[in-house]
Amino acid sequence: MLTGLKSASDLLFISQELKLNDGGIAATLEVNLPLNTLERQIFVVTDIQAYVTDTTNQGVALPNQDIDCSWSVSTQDLDNILAPGETGNIGNPRVLAAGGYKKSIGASGVEQLFREWGTDNATTGTPSDYIGIVATPDYFIRGQFNCANGVSSADLYVRVVGYMAIANADTYAALVTQEVNSQ
Repeated sequence: MLTGLKSASDLLFISQELKLNDGGIAATLEVNLPLNTLERQIFVVTDIQAYVTDTTNQGVALPNQDIDCSWSVSTQDLDNILAPGETGNIGNPRVLAAGGYKKSIGASGVEQLFREWGTDNATTGTPSDYIGIVATPDYFIRGQFNCANGVSSADLYVRVVGYMAIANADTYAALVTQEVNSQ
């Protein structure tokens, strides 16, 4: 357990789905958490798992496609901060985890993964002591998808694992201030 925190729940699993339209236009989903701010309740994130499905992942490989996508889970809405191609800017202190991939399907329908990336703490499948803390009653899922030649959309699936905790007054004030004022 982190210093200044007292656990207030067992592990919680919060799953969300976000539809990503083709064209590289970023989409954002706000996820509300039932935090009691009067009791200085926070959410301690212990794992984040995310994946994107498109038609090439569902057994239909259309030839001559270049596909790229990226995603992030953050404590603030990054819509006004990051361009779609920078959705997973892991240097941003608001980003809890991020990832993405770029792949190509040739004329013969053979898929080739050019690059896949993610933060060290993303999509681990193994909970850690903590990845990040959400001190305000929401977090944001953001993603973008771009496909040349055909696939019209994709689905981003995100599962955030963590627990509710009560912070002492000093810790809570510091966490909220950091989350709200991060540049």
